[in-house]
Amino acid sequence: MPKGLFLALSNPVSDDVDAEYNRWYDYVHMREVLALPGVKSARRFKLADTQLMPGDDAAGRRYLALYEVEVESWQDLADANAQGFGDGRITVNTDLLELDPMLKTMFFEEITPETRP
Repeated sequence: MPKGLFLALSNPVSDDVDAEYNRWYDYVHMREVLALPGVKSARRFKLADTQLMPGDDAAGRRYLALYEVEVESWQDLADANAQGFGDGRITVNTDLLELDPMLKTMFFEEITPETRP
């Protein structure tokens, strides 16, 4: 059973709605995604002001949602996500979420288990 991460990089439509965007993402959207089969946890991050390499800007996105997943197949998760959007169980608030440029989403499959010092 594949384990890994589902990443979503996004922005609010403007700085004026930044706080409202974060409330919506944390208390509505993220919880909707957590209801998908195989999604085990979620955390969100904001791009730090300092980066290792000049120009590293997460493709212009300031926010990252990181979902830990354990799924039968990546296609099953992609299908469940698409179905959730299709039937309204996962919502997009276009008054808050920037869609141009489109948010970036990616699946990453674990190849090395978590290692700690």
